[in-house]
Amino acid sequence: MKKKALFFPIAAAVLAMGLAGCGSQATGEKKAGAKSNYPTKAITMVVPFAPGGTTDSAARALAGLANKYLPNEQTVAIVNKDGGAGTIGMNDVVQAKPDGYTIGMATSGPITIKTHSKEVAYKPEDFKPIIQVVATPNVLVVKSDSPIKTYEDWLEYVKKNPNKFTYGTSGAGLTQHITMENLMTKTGVKVKHVPFKGGAPALTALLGGNLEGALVQTPEAIPHIEEGSLRPIWISGTFKPEELKDVPLLTEKGVDVEPDVWTGLMAPSKVPDDVVKVLHDSFQKALEDPAVIEQFKKIGTEPVYKSSEEFQKTIDNDYKENGKVLEAIGLK
Repeated sequence: MKKKALFFPIAAAVLAMGLAGCGSQATGEKKAGAKSNYPTKAITMVVPFAPGGTTDSAARALAGLANKYLPNEQTVAIVNKDGGAGTIGMNDVVQAKPDGYTIGMATSGPITIKTHSKEVAYKPEDFKPIIQVVATPNVLVVKSDSPIKTYEDWLEYVKKNPNKFTYGTSGAGLTQHITMENLMTKTGVKVKHVPFKGGAPALTALLGGNLEGALVQTPEAIPHIEEGSLRPIWISGTFKPEELKDVPLLTEKGVDVEPDVWTGLMAPSKVPDDVVKVLHDSFQKALEDPAVIEQFKKIGTEPVYKSSEEFQKTIDNDYKENGKVLEAIGLK
């Protein structure tokens, strides 16, 4: 009887502990769930260039399917804030509240080139990389009725006519501009730069007869090349898109100039790591979605993924290397 009497208090105590444990576990689950409550409203994605370019098109492809993978089926709204070669839009991202509700679709120019200027108020360390989504080479294009048909034609023309060849880019001090400045240093040619607020406006000016050429990301030029209105002359980058497999890389012509343009999502540096992880994981899934891959294919590119950590290493390296180029050509 005594053993039986002793059993019930012990059993009751064990039961109480079990219930307490369940309660603690439930509370813990609720706390864990509190982090996953992000996002509870729409996210703003700032695109620092005009609508229609590669950066804008890639951003819209991802944003269009973001609600499929973001917690709580939240959506992403695109805001184009062009100007300052991408720095105006990225400055808005830096100054945004670090809560994960304002992020930017950045490219290498505003982050690793323009930040060497005292005129830009932010530095690369003011951002926290989320995910790289694209890397593309650049291509020099002319109108299809131009007498320039090959790299050799172009080189001969610009050597004989210093500063006569006008070329448009998506902005002063961005990858395309620095690429051409670097090329001029290594070949001795002189051409005239005309900056625009994106690759699309530069191509519009070229098609309208206001320029002799344009140096833009390959996805921006490929549709015009395929329809026959533009002719590709050379590519600066580490690889060729399948559509431009017969167009020479500068390195194939003995010119050591090969920067690609990366595009990726970034947040203000003080955004919590758990929020960045939610964004990374969601956009990685979107990047792998067949519908997004198909959209990227339509704009002439494909996903080139890098994790937050890998993306940070790319940024650090590009910032260092671009600083060397800028100093060598007297633009730092």
